Amino acid sequence: MPNTKNKTTDKIQQCLTDMLQSCSIEDITATELCNRANVNRATFYYHYDSVQDVLAAIEAKLESEFVQWMSQYDIDSNGLPEKSFYVSFFEFVARNAGVCRMLLNTQRPSDEFMARVIEAGRTKVVSIMSRYFPQCPAAKIDYYYIFVANGFLGLLGYWLNSGMKESVNVIAEIGERISTMGVAYLA
Repeated sequence: MPNTKNKTTDKIQQCLTDMLQSCSIEDITATELCNRANVNRATFYYHYDSVQDVLAAIEAKLESEFVQWMSQYDIDSNGLPEKSFYVSFFEFVARNAGVCRMLLNTQRPSDEFMARVIEAGRTKVVSIMSRYFPQCPAAKIDYYYIFVANGFLGLLGYWLNSGMKESVNVIAEIGERISTMGVAYLA
């Protein structure tokens, strides 16, 4: 039997995710969120302190899943991420499309969530690239990672906001080719 607490918090989180597709967090009140989620305010405040607290819970859940997903990948014998890495990454995004779209499109003055996610990815990629390119200075690997990570964020945003028209396999191939070939991808 499903846990009632989890069903309630999931419903509240889903409603906030849906609401943030069309308005900013500052414009959403607890009352409005309760009405949309069909829960009373006492139930809401039993689980959360504020609307921002709901957003923090959504971010924490996605971050935890991302870190867990990221921990299972390494490089292949050529020193590049396995093909399954790219497919698996875009499958992860597709499974969490609503939340990812909301987080990529939500503008907040301090986006600690994105910084933590980028750092989690950086830790893994720098570790992998340092093994594959042992003579390469760490700063150069950091520049590479920041460039690729921000490109991936742009690619994700475009893919999500344009309705995910390309399949996971197609967008994974685009991400892989651009990250490994750079401008030669266009040739």
